[in-house]
Amino acid sequence: MKPINVFPIEDFLEKAKIAAKTNQKTLILTQKEYTDLAQSLATAMTRLSGQLDQVASSRQDQSVQIKMDGGKF
Repeated sequence: MKPINVFPIEDFLEKAKIAAKTNQKTLILTQKEYTDLAQSLATAMTRLSGQLDQVASSRQDQSVQIKMDGGKF
């Protein structure tokens, strides 16, 4: 599986952090920046969704037993 390019996400978060610290009212991204950001987020969310589906389907067959102890005061 090809690694996700997270640089656009990190770059956006850094710009947003700087904008918040300097009380900027707008954050401007170039077309390349927002296109790369959208692609990185879409890839990350798709992979996370696929992994969540795998975890959810593998856990349906397993039972979980919880034992509770009243504790001591």
